Amino acid sequence: MATYDPEDVVEDLRRRAAALGGRRIAAGIAGALLLIFLWSTWFTVQPEETGIVQRFGAVERTVGPGLHFKLPDGIESVRLVPTARVLKEEFGFGTTATSAGERTQYAADKKGFKDVSLMLTGDLNVIDVQWIVQYRIEDPVRYLFRVRESRQTIRDIAEAVTRRVVGNRLGSDVLTVGRVAVSTEVREEMQKILSAYETGVRLVTVELQDVTPPDTVKPAFNEVNEARQDRERTINQAQEQANREIPKARGEATRTITEA
Repeated sequence: MATYDPEDVVEDLRRRAAALGGRRIAAGIAGALLLIFLWSTWFTVQPEETGIVQRFGAVERTVGPGLHFKLPDGIESVRLVPTARVLKEEFGFGTTATSAGERTQYAADKKGFKDVSLMLTGDLNVIDVQWIVQYRIEDPVRYLFRVRESRQTIRDIAEAVTRRVVGNRLGSDVLTVGRVAVSTEVREEMQKILSAYETGVRLVTVELQDVTPPDTVKPAFNEVNEARQDRERTINQAQEQANREIPKARGEATRTITEA
């Protein structure tokens, strides 16, 4: 009858346990890798986005909203671009985040804002211009890869064009009746440059939010403006009086001639 050494039995059990544990560890690692693989191969594109799938860095395809499959990370990657949203850049001021239900607050007193907003007009006056540029990304591939730092490029073009347009006009014109014309000209010229650079951007609107004299000369400007308004009011009152009195005088003259 065979005999068993207790030490041999213990060693055999230890080897079996080690083998079983090794298989479990290997299975766990394989399962984790499979989960990572599956997790990195599916992605979701939101309704307002377009997905750009790159394979080894080169653009492979574009995809619309929904759930999509791609090869694992390291082979294919995806970048999401908000093509259905109207994006906005602010110049000369910044919108401050507020809680839900509160009014939007603006900050315009920082030095960085003034460096952008202060402009020289054609008659060598300085004015403070705050404006916005709204745009859509109509070609996400061009937006991502034709130019570097697309957003900063848009800002640089907007500032350069606005300064040129304002610099070709009288300060009083930009401050009063010429604001719409300035906005229109800036938008048209900006779009030409953006299209020439193939940025994939389509402008929606350019709007001057606020145009004022610098704070240092604002009191003097207000006095001049009030004087102009007083002059216009006096002229209008005189014209109204003339419109009343002249027909009346003509009627009396006609009646006198008729009676004579």
